[in-house]
Parts: sequence; structure tokens; C-alpha cells
Amino acid sequence: MSAPAGGSATWPTAATRPVFLLGWPARHSLSPVIHNAAFRADGLDLVYLAAPVPPDRVLEVVGALGAIGAVGANVTVPHKRAVLPACDQLTEEAQLIGAVNTLHVTADGLVGDNSDARGLVRALEDDIDEVAGAHAVLLGTGGAARAAAVALGRLQARVHVVGRRHDAARDIADLAGRAGSPHTEVVVLGTGDEATLATATATARLVINATPLGMAGEELPAAFHHLDVGQVAYDLVYEPAETPFLAAARRRGAAAHNGLAMLLGQAAVSYERWTGRPAPHARMRAAVEAALAQR
Repeated sequence: MSAPAGGSATWPTAATRPVFLLGWPARHSLSPVIHNAAFRADGLDLVYLAAPVPPDRVLEVVGALGAIGAVGANVTVPHKRAVLPACDQLTEEAQLIGAVNTLHVTADGLVGDNSDARGLVRALEDDIDEVAGAHAVLLGTGGAARAAAVALGRLQARVHVVGRRHDAARDIADLAGRAGSPHTEVVVLGTGDEATLATATATARLVINATPLGMAGEELPAAFHHLDVGQVAYDLVYEPAETPFLAAARRRGAAAHNGLAMLLGQAAVSYERWTGRPAPHARMRAAVEAALAQR
């Protein structure tokens, strides 16, 4: 699997093994930039390719990974749950989160894993002082929110989950509890809980947006735009680098972080599973920052 660390004019070759990103769409992703930089840094004869896969073909594509000599794949929306039945084994992490974002072709079959929560834990611990045990508000009930709930539970945060449906928000809160959160609450948008939400966001140390809102300039519910000094706004969106949520936090003196650190953190966990090597973090970050600067 090794190749010259400095690269070769003939790379990739007929012997180069692929790793894929399976999504629909997938062309916008920065994951190929991150992983190809890491493969080159470590002198590995691997190449990372984005593969847009329609939902009705994803199981067919996953089933062919071993046959074409792939090392594995990352899985992104909308396929993270759809690939579960294609796996021969699921890690405890994938079972807990209920979704797969990393596939690894092994001698014992296809292993489904999830690196999102571990990536977010790394990012939060790097970005935020004294995050363990903090009061956190989490907006969202989708796949990103599930990973965030596990991360917050592992950090033993006290978690308020905010969503539009009580049953979906309760499921996310219960997941945080199973992962270690000592206390969880639910706030349902649009049901007269505005005062509860305002109190929760005003008293939280950490406020996380785990929805796609902000990618096209959308604002979050009003309470999320009134954070102050001493609070931290964390948006899992990484492009654009500053969403309205983060811009409002900075204007009022709160700390603000986008999802780039989580993207890098989960990429590092996936890389380590595929290669058995520590991820070259500095090279991965430099590559993605250079790519973003060119957009």
C-alpha cells in the first residue's frame, strides 16, 4: 500500500487502491482534499474519490466495494442509515448512533463504523476550555444531531435538545443520556416553548447548531442569535465559514466556531481505521484551509 511520500508523476497507477465518498450529491465535499493530502503525506498508494450515488443504488455500490479492491468508504447524506444492512459487522459506535459514516473492507467482511461523535469530541476539547460537564443546547434531530448528542453525552454535558417534534427531540435527548449525559431536557419549537428556549440558550455554556440552516444564509430561531460573552456558538456547518448564527455570536462577544474542526476530527478517525496509522493532522488541516481559500 506504500508509495513515495513525495508522490510520483505516474500516480495513481493500476495498483492504487481507492477509498470513496458515497453521497447524493457528493461533488461539493472537501473530504477528497483532506484524505488525499494525508495519503500523500504518509506515502500510501491510495486515492480518495467522491462518488455521487442515487439512494436506490447505494446498497448495490456498497456491495461492490470489496470486489473492486476498495479499502473502504465514507458515507454522507442521505445514506448513513441506508447502508446499515449492507454491513457484515457494526461497531458499538455505529450501533449507538444508529448510522454509519465509515466503511472498512476487511478479511472478515465489511465493517460499518461512525467517526462523527469522536470527531466532534476532539473538536470541542480542542476549541473550548472546560467543556466537560457544561450546559449545552443542541438544535436538530437528524443524523448530525445524533452524533452531537453522543459527543455531548461523552463529555457529560447537561443537554437541552431543541426540535420541531417532541418525539424526535426526546429520542436525541435519550441518546445523549445513554452516552453519559447526567441530565437532558427537550424544547419543542412552535409550541409556546419560546420562553423555555430563551432561558436555556441564555444559561448555556455551549450552543450547537446541528441542522443545515445557515448554509444558504438562513437564520436560526431568535434565541440562538442572542448569545453573549462567556458563551460559545458552535455550528456544524463549515461552508460558509460564518453563518448568520456565528456572525451574531461574534457581534455580541460570544466565541464562535464552525464545523471545520469536526470535519477534520471525524476524517482523522476514519483515516486511522483504514490505515492503522495516526492521522497527519497538520497536513490535513493545511490542505483543507488552502482549498477553502481558493473557493
